[in-house]
Formats: sequence, C-alpha cells, structure tokens
Amino acid sequence: MKRRVVEWSVEEIYKKRNQITFPDYQREPHLWSKKDKALLIDSIIKDIDIPKMYFFESETNEYEVIDGQQRLWAIWSFLDNEFEYEIRRKESRKFENLNKNLQDKILSYELQITIIDEVKEDYLRTLFLRLQLGLLLNTGEKLHALSGQMRDFVFNKMINNSFIKIIRIPERRFAKETLCAQICINSFNKARIDKFSRTRFQDLEYFFNDYLRPEGSDLEFFQSRCNDITKNFDFLNASFKEKASKLRNRSFILSIYLSVEDMVISEDLQCLEEIMPDFVDFTLLFLKRLKEETRAGFNRKNEELYKFESYLSNAPGERYQIERRHKKLREFFIYYQLKKKIQGDA
Repeated sequence: MKRRVVEWSVEEIYKKRNQITFPDYQREPHLWSKKDKALLIDSIIKDIDIPKMYFFESETNEYEVIDGQQRLWAIWSFLDNEFEYEIRRKESRKFENLNKNLQDKILSYELQITIIDEVKEDYLRTLFLRLQLGLLLNTGEKLHALSGQMRDFVFNKMINNSFIKIIRIPERRFAKETLCAQICINSFNKARIDKFSRTRFQDLEYFFNDYLRPEGSDLEFFQSRCNDITKNFDFLNASFKEKASKLRNRSFILSIYLSVEDMVISEDLQCLEEIMPDFVDFTLLFLKRLKEETRAGFNRKNEELYKFESYLSNAPGERYQIERRHKKLREFFIYYQLKKKIQGDA
C-alpha cells in the first residue's frame, strides 16, 4: 500500500470532478441538508479547517472517494449554483452572484486529501467503515459497505423484487435493504437451527461474513435458501399485489414474511393458494385495527392488539420479540379464519 497527502484547491477539485467516482459501498450522495452544505461553505469562507478526505487512485488515474462524499457534493453543488449562502443577515446569494473577491477566496481554499493506491477493495471497505466511526451511519449504510455473496444477494437481487419495490418502506439510506437482511438472517437461522435471530448491526455483520464466500455444503445451503426466499417474495407479490403498498412497518413486514414462509413449508400449494386471500384480508384488517387502537391511547379496547403493539415498538429487533410476534400473529390469524374478526374485538 502507498499513501500520500496532497492539497488541492476547491477550483482544482471542481475541475477534476470527471475523474472522481464513488464506489458502491459509499453512502447515498445527497444526505446533507442545505443548512449543512451552507455551513461547509461558511467554513471555507472563514478559512476554518475542514477534515481531510480520503481517495483511492486507480491505475487509470481516476479517484474513488473513500471518505468525503458529502463535502464534495456540497462544494460542487454550490459552484453549480444549486443553493444559496447567507453572506449577511437576510441576504443570501448563489456562487455566481458573489463578488469576485469572495469567489476567489472560495476557489483558492486548500483541501487536504490522503491518496491511497495499490490496495485491495476489502481494505478500502474496512477503511471506509473505520473512518465513519464518529458519524451516524445507520445499519443499512454499514451493511452496504460490506462485501460477499450475502451482501450481493440482499443489495442486488432482493431489493429488486417486485414485492420489496411496492411496500412503503423509505428507500433512503438503504432501509429496504436492512429489512431484506433481517429477513435473510431469520430465514437462514430458522432453516438451520430452528431459531430466530436478533437483528442488530453486529448480528447482521457476522451473518454477512458467514456467507462471504461460501463453499461446499455451505454454498449449496446458501443457494437453496436464497432460491426459497426469492420464491416466497414472488408468492407474496402475487398474493398482495398493489395492496402491499399498505405495508410500511419494517418489523411487521418481517413477521408477515416469516408467517408466510412457515405456511409455505407446512401447506401444500393448493391449500396455500386457498389460504392466502384470507391472510391478505386479515393482514389489512389487522393493520387497520392496530392503528385505531394505537390512536385511542388510554381509551383502547383491545388488549390483545395493545400487547402486539408493544412487541412492535419495544426492542423489535430482539429475538424474543420476533418470536413473540411470530407466535401471536399466528394466533391472531387462526382466530380470524374461524371468526372473521380480530381476536380481542367485541
């Protein structure tokens, strides 16, 4: 590995933007608010030191950004006149409207950059995560920076499934990918050791690393499980269709998936196809009643729903809560099949 520190002016880094790329483990490009961006410009104008950036230089003289993406986009977008900077109270201007002295001050500001070359991608991903230790990276962003076959299955295949595209989980900051990872770790664990799994980042990280490059029987199990999960998603999509857009709670969707996976394992296809319309209707009514009881507060009437809500809102990623939700949701559905109403309702 080789490492060197350079100083490039804002103007230089603006001119080099066509040589600068962002690897797939990076965060989303535009997470900073206009206020955050303006604060960076203010630091430049006031000559306040900005933390150095880290670039990887490829053999083709292109630069991959390891750390510094948000700062770069803030600088570029300001020079592109995409937002204003408040030069004095109640007076804001875009870059093109600043006086020449102020423009020159911004363009000549020196940015310190550590440039690294002759290293492997795994090292760069590890460096990226280490550099973010003081920042608020969420679980999805940390998982996105990992590598391996499980990571690729979650981030490249699962995320493009029609069912995942329809559900109302936000697409920012890899929220849907986090759900897919939580589904995978529980589906794999249930199949392998008949237990669910906690879904904190550390658990998901270990799980991804377990299937970094599976071989032999581990590879066969990995491929079989991935195929089953994909088929279950396709089945969910065929059953819920556009109604899947009403699903928006990540922990609840995890429980819905695990319930359907259980039914796929225990029922024959014809029986399952007969059950699923009921299950879809039950799910939508259950969500409606759950929302009504939550809004009712102290005036709630269904203690069974209140109990389930606590499983969703209190430590929802812990294994014991996933197990409780799984058991309780099955109980609710069996009752619905018999009575056509939600257990606990008058």
